[in-house]
Amino acid sequence: MRRAPLLLLLLVLLLPGCFQLREPEPADAVSEWIQPTQIDILLSNFTTAVERLNPANYERCFSGPAYRFVPDPTAAGTTAALFANWSVSEERDYFNSLRRRAPATPANQLTLTNRRDQFFTTDSAEVSALYQLRIVQQDTAFRPALLEGSIRLVVRRRNNEWKIAGWRDQRTTGAQATWTDLKKYFISH
Repeated sequence: MRRAPLLLLLLVLLLPGCFQLREPEPADAVSEWIQPTQIDILLSNFTTAVERLNPANYERCFSGPAYRFVPDPTAAGTTAALFANWSVSEERDYFNSLRRRAPATPANQLTLTNRRDQFFTTDSAEVSALYQLRIVQQDTAFRPALLEGSIRLVVRRRNNEWKIAGWRDQRTTGAQATWTDLKKYFISH
């Protein structure tokens, strides 16, 4: 009978070791995401993920293995092969590289203007717009702070969620850097 209190005391002393406290997940990682049941919501999720450099939500905007990025040919230049098989994996890698070189509180701004939607079917469309992306990052070797061009997104709905299935970047002004320039630099640095 004397062993029971001793055993109980031992259990009470060892029990807290079974439960480890951990840091909570960042609240904004999930709360910023809205189920993209409309194209407008998808574009809002995309814009917010780019502006706040949220890699989880950025990746959620794209559809799986069929996704392809087509670079601006001038910006791709001699590195066109880099983009030959560009998929969601490369999107994630370039975006994480950019995020690592950004300030703790990102201050990017993405503006889409002159938007046009062309529906192919009820579940697929092409969204065309002009973009202006102000990027804040700390890698001094990449100098452009303003990227401009034309974005064409092929979007598809599956299970009532819209996702980006394809992306074509196009330069609109001669000397301005494009999103292709940003991806080209940060995928390899």
